[in-house]
Amino acid sequence: MAKVCVFCGGTPLTKEHVLPRWLKVALDPTVQRHRYIRLSVDTVQRHDAPPLNDQVKVVCSNCNSGWMNQLEENVRSFLPGLIRGTPCVIDAEAQRALASWSLKTVLMFQHTHPPEVRGVIPAGDFTRFYEVREPTQSMLGRLGFMNYPPDDSVPLVDTLCQGYGTAESGGVAWIGTLKIGCMVVQIIRAPDVADGYKLAPYEALPSLRQMWPPDDLIEWPLPLAIPQEFMKALAHPEMLDVTITPV
Repeated sequence: MAKVCVFCGGTPLTKEHVLPRWLKVALDPTVQRHRYIRLSVDTVQRHDAPPLNDQVKVVCSNCNSGWMNQLEENVRSFLPGLIRGTPCVIDAEAQRALASWSLKTVLMFQHTHPPEVRGVIPAGDFTRFYEVREPTQSMLGRLGFMNYPPDDSVPLVDTLCQGYGTAESGGVAWIGTLKIGCMVVQIIRAPDVADGYKLAPYEALPSLRQMWPPDDLIEWPLPLAIPQEFMKALAHPEMLDVTITPV
């Protein structure tokens, strides 16, 4: 358990809901609230408690009620619709807000994991996010579409953060994936990109679109749903497939 804020090092610490309680409007009350956390390809933890009850005590009151709260407000008008698959158009401003909220949420979900697997995301990434309040130039973000879970056989909320490499091998990299209802968001953190270079975006697919850096308008829902059984392969690719190009 952190003794100081994971973002700014401040105190006192307060409890933060990993997912905001106002997302209740987006969740079908007939589907039981099961959450799965994938610790590896073959290891899955199932939580039968409502996912909106999850709290962590790792952020200070200033961060919790300040800039972190603003990130929640920035997505409040459209996030429930993404989760339910409601038709809409996501512009560049909404993509930026969604990418920042997704990164914040992935970082908070990291602290629901047991201590032995919590270190996938280095402390420096928390500090940098506090400084810039959005993903960095060493990150890509993707938005994917799945059909809403029909019943309890499919997790309503599913999350995984998979690490690649070490500091000794050229920099820690990771992929954080979060699924809530129809919405799949993914933050890809590559080794630090030097000035004058950038990460090349992934190819747009019928089931996946770029959201960071913000790009063209995204018409939601996407034309093709990712099969539920593909969640593991999407969240845990064998290698980090990114390309660095000159600006």
